[in-house]
Amino acid sequence: MGLFTTLITLPLAPVRGTAWVAQQVAEEAERQLYDESNIRRDLLQLELDHEAGLIEDEDYVQRSDELLERLAQSRKRGDPDDAAMLSSEEQGG
Repeated sequence: MGLFTTLITLPLAPVRGTAWVAQQVAEEAERQLYDESNIRRDLLQLELDHEAGLIEDEDYVQRSDELLERLAQSRKRGDPDDAAMLSSEEQGG
């Protein structure tokens, strides 16, 4: 029966492959969106741009609030890589 099922569902293989790739891309995009080091880098760049006069006060406040919200969500998610990094920073290493 396994061979029969495989032959019947064979035309669906490209669809399943495409769905798998789309899921992998979405997971990676989400991981990068909530990566604490990326958020910190973006906050630093935002502050530098604000100090250089490239960003007005209103934009700075709005974008920094968005980044801080993402940072809070990242910490709620409990990303194991971020937790390990925080732990090593707290220990001085």
